[in-house]
Amino acid sequence: MNLKLKKFDVFYIVGLIAATIFMVLEFIFGFVALNITYLIFFWTMKLLSGFGLVLTVSNAILWILNRFTEKFSKKEVQALVIFQLIIPGILIGYAIYSIVSSLPPTIPPTGIQYWIDLLVFLYGVISLILTLYIIPLIKEEFQEAADEGVVDRVKREAKEIGRKIKKGYFSLRKKYAKVQIQDQMTLGDVLDIWRNRFAVYLLIPIAIGSLIFTPVAFVCIIFWLKIFVFDKGEPKLYERIALLISMIWIATITCLSYAFKLVFFTSIEPFFWTIQVFYLVGILISTCIYLYRFIKLKGITIKKVKEEIRERRSANANKD
Repeated sequence: MNLKLKKFDVFYIVGLIAATIFMVLEFIFGFVALNITYLIFFWTMKLLSGFGLVLTVSNAILWILNRFTEKFSKKEVQALVIFQLIIPGILIGYAIYSIVSSLPPTIPPTGIQYWIDLLVFLYGVISLILTLYIIPLIKEEFQEAADEGVVDRVKREAKEIGRKIKKGYFSLRKKYAKVQIQDQMTLGDVLDIWRNRFAVYLLIPIAIGSLIFTPVAFVCIIFWLKIFVFDKGEPKLYERIALLISMIWIATITCLSYAFKLVFFTSIEPFFWTIQVFYLVGILISTCIYLYRFIKLKGITIKKVKEEIRERRSANANKD
């Protein structure tokens, strides 16, 4: 066992050195064709960003309910829930508009619009890298997103059962805001779990997108393979540190490239509109997961919907 670990360590070090040498040669001889792969990184980040947008909406509704719990009536809670269901549709419409409006030829933003655009972009990249990679890696929670064990599953199911009991209790006491809070927490947890899973699954696209920085690509690919293919157990400390440094490097280069129009960015700028497509995909995926879970929580089924329609038709017929 120790021999295997030593072999892996040697392989990792040699691979990292070889990747670094390749990167140096790449910059010396100008293999700029690899710059186009950098676009894949932006696609990945935008997909995660779109996914996280619906999660943000869900968390915002949760905050409102917690903040004004005692002030919400049943109708107001229902109105808030309906509003929450409408927002993803608005986001989808906005994403489609962003795709159309960013198609070439486009006019670069200037003045205040430029600074707003820059700050939004920088915040988006930094917050995503921090919340999905840097912080989980520091806390040693990154791998858990893709490797949910029996204990984790039992804990999650126990939490859901506890929330169902609370829902029943709050329903009896007619505290409708607190009933919805339980659902909001469940919805938030589900979206958060899926976003964290995507962050791990998408290490390969990130690696491809960072191919111009071959050591980063090497680190991401090996980390992904160790989790999903080789099943070598917990990543070692140096592997986590390497991935942590890689993510910090990616975030730094991405921000600098966008802010100062470095060659990494200018080479893909004509195709930059395509990232909005992945933004839309991220919103669509999270919306589907959100709606599916929402319907399940509310106990809505096709049979119940049909019965409700039938009852309303009967009631209307009796009135006539």
